Formats: sequence, C-alpha cells, structure tokens
Amino acid sequence: MKIEYDITGWFKGIFDRNYEYIRNYLYYLSGDMNLAEDLAQDVFMTLWGKRSDIRDETVRPLLFTIARNCFLKNKRNENYDLKFRSTYFEEFDSKSPEYLLELKEFDKKLQATIANLPGKSRPVFLMNRIDGMTYREIADYTGVSIKTVEKHMKKALTFLRNELGIDI
Repeated sequence: MKIEYDITGWFKGIFDRNYEYIRNYLYYLSGDMNLAEDLAQDVFMTLWGKRSDIRDETVRPLLFTIARNCFLKNKRNENYDLKFRSTYFEEFDSKSPEYLLELKEFDKKLQATIANLPGKSRPVFLMNRIDGMTYREIADYTGVSIKTVEKHMKKALTFLRNELGIDI
C-alpha cells in the first residue's frame, strides 16, 4: 500500500507543477480553452498509464510530447479555427469610437496573424510573450535546445513583422 501512496504523491506533484503549462501549451496550439483543458486531462491520463516507464528527469519533455501528440490526433479528426479571446478592450471604454474601432481591427488582424504563425513557432512565441517564460524554460519544458527555441522565436517575430508591418 505504501508504494501506491508514493506513486500517487509523485503523480500529484507532477500534475500540480505542470498542468497549467501543459494546458496553456495546448491552448496555444488549438486556440480553444475548453479543448485545451480536455486534452490536458488526456495528457495526464496517458502519463498515469505510462507511470512505471517514466524517469523523473524526462517527465517534462515527455508531457509536452504527449500533449503535442494528443493535439495532433485530435486535429486529424476535426478542423479548428484559432480564436483568441481579447479582454483588453474593457480598459479603453473612455477612448473615442474611432480609436476603439482601429484597436479592434488591429487586434483581429494580430490574432489572425498569430493563428497563422508557422509550425512550432506559435507555441514558442506565446509561451514567451504571454506566459513570460524564458527561452531556457521553454527549452526545458518542450525538450528542445535553447537554439531551437531561439530559431522558432526569430521565425515568429520575422513572420509578424512581415505580416503586420510593425516591430514586435
């Protein structure tokens, strides 16, 4: 019975430390928070099923690999449109209607451009700019090198500059 308690405690610790990162990563991939939460649960169910084969030093990269695979499996079954929700407009109520319209148009264009970021650049960009993660943290969590993270970030920023015509 003690072994079951240790495994349960181990799993709870991993879940508590990583659930939010996995859920956000899945949200960045899918653009749907409900789907991200469902898939995050699937990720941890998969982890629980493989618990006897997991080494502690590789659990984080494994979680991101499982998350990406869950997303891709789900995506094969359905076609998703990335829909980011913007809550920033509430603070601009006192601005002119023209300003609000321009802001909403720019936000729509920005969200569409972010949705079209190529490949793995979108989650790397969002993990850095939304979650405030460093390149090292992103590399640790996704199981890639820092140079790979830098490459994806450069690709994302170049894409955004070209599409939006602004410096980000």
